[in-house]
Amino acid sequence: MVNRLTFDDDLFLRSERVLGIPVTNQSVWRFDREIPAAELDELAHRLGTGRLGRLVARSAVPGARARWVPSATIPPVAVHPFAISPDEVLGWAGDEAAQPLDPVRGPGWRLAYAPTGAGGSVLSLVISHVVGDGGVHVSSVVEAVRGISAGRPPSAPTRSWDDVRDAGGQLLRAARGVLGALRAPKGSALPPGTQVSKTRPAEGDDAPQRPPFAVFDCDADSWDAAATSRGGSANSLFIAVLTEILLASGRVDADAPVKVSLPVSDRGEDDDRSNATTGVSIAVTPDGGRVTDLAAIRAASKRAFATATDPTPVRLLEPLVQLLPDALVAATAENSPVPLCLCSNLGELPQEFAAPTGVPATSIMMRSVTGGTSPALLRARGGGVTAWLTRTGRTLTLAVLALDPDHFPDTDALRAHTANTLAGWSVPAEAWS
Repeated sequence: MVNRLTFDDDLFLRSERVLGIPVTNQSVWRFDREIPAAELDELAHRLGTGRLGRLVARSAVPGARARWVPSATIPPVAVHPFAISPDEVLGWAGDEAAQPLDPVRGPGWRLAYAPTGAGGSVLSLVISHVVGDGGVHVSSVVEAVRGISAGRPPSAPTRSWDDVRDAGGQLLRAARGVLGALRAPKGSALPPGTQVSKTRPAEGDDAPQRPPFAVFDCDADSWDAAATSRGGSANSLFIAVLTEILLASGRVDADAPVKVSLPVSDRGEDDDRSNATTGVSIAVTPDGGRVTDLAAIRAASKRAFATATDPTPVRLLEPLVQLLPDALVAATAENSPVPLCLCSNLGELPQEFAAPTGVPATSIMMRSVTGGTSPALLRARGGGVTAWLTRTGRTLTLAVLALDPDHFPDTDALRAHTANTLAGWSVPAEAWS
C-alpha cells in the first residue's frame, strides 16, 4: 500500500495543524426506522479495523514524508440521548461535523446516531480529510458492510534508513518537478473574461461561524428528464443549477462566462491512498440569466475530464511544495482563493453504502466541512457556492454550501435561491428542514 502521505494528505494536514482550518468529510443517512445499538457497534468496529484505522506519524528525518501507522483504538458510537425533530437534523449534523478529530493522535473519524420522531433515525459519519477523501469515505463503509478489512497500514516499524531513502527520493522528485514545470505549457484553457474567484482583504466579523447550508431531496426521474430535454446529463444539469444559483444571488454577472470547478477521482483499482482526487475547470456561459445549453456544458466537461491527469505546472511542483516549511506554506495559502463554483457529483451510491447496517436509507447527504471559517475569512477567500450531489434510488440529494456572506447572508436566502432554481427546471424537491 501507499504508506507515505501524498501531497494532498499533507496539504489537508497542514491546513489543520498550521492554519487552524480542519477539513472533514461527512455523510448523513436518513432512515424510516431505528437502528439497534448492536448493529451500530458492529459497524463502528468494522470501520475501525479497516482503512479508517490509520493515523499520521511524522518522521524525524528532514525531507522524509510522514507515514501511516495503525490506530490502536476504535471510537465508540456517539448516540444522542433523546429523539430529535426533523428540523433539528441539519443542526445535529453540523454539531457532529464540528466535533474535533485528530489524524495524528486519534480519533480521525466519528460515527454518531440519533433517533427522530415517528420511529425514524439519522446516522452521521465524519472523517478527517487527511484520513480520506470521498472515495475512501464510500469504500470504507462498503468494505465494512462486506466484512473486508482493507487498507490498514502495516504495524511493522519503519527503519531510519527507510526515512533517509524517502527524503532522497522526495528531493529527486522535487527537482524533476521543477524542471518539468519550467518546460510545461503555460496559460489557461478558459476563455478571456471568465469570472473567477479572487482574494481580497478580510473585512467584517472574524468570529467563527457556520456558513449557510441547504439540502434538498430531488426527484431523480424529473432531474434526468429535465437534463435530457436540453441535451445534457444529470451532471451537466447539476452544473447549470449551481451556476443559476450564483446568477440569482447576484454573485456573478450574466454577461460573461463563469468558471466552474469539477473534482475528479484519480483512484485506481486496489488504490490505498487516503486522498486521490484531482480537479478540472470549465467555463459556463449564461444566456439571459439562465444556463440552458446543457449540451455545451456536457461537451466542455468531457474535454476537461480528458485532461485531468495532464502534468500541469501546479501538479509538477507538488513534491517541492511538500518539502517547504510550514511557515512558507501558510504564507502562500493566505493568497489562495476558494472556488467560485465547485460541483462535486458523487454519483449513484453503492447499495452497501446506502444500507450500512442492512436498513436502506431514504436519502443520503454527503459534503465536506471546513472548520474555523468566519464571514471575514470567506470574504477574503472570494468564494461563491460549493455543492455535492448524490443519488440513492429514485432520489437525488443536493447539498449546497454558500461561501459569500454578502450575496448569501443566511440559510433562508440560500434555500430560496436553490428552491427557485430547481422549480425553474421543473424538478420537484423537498428541503431538509
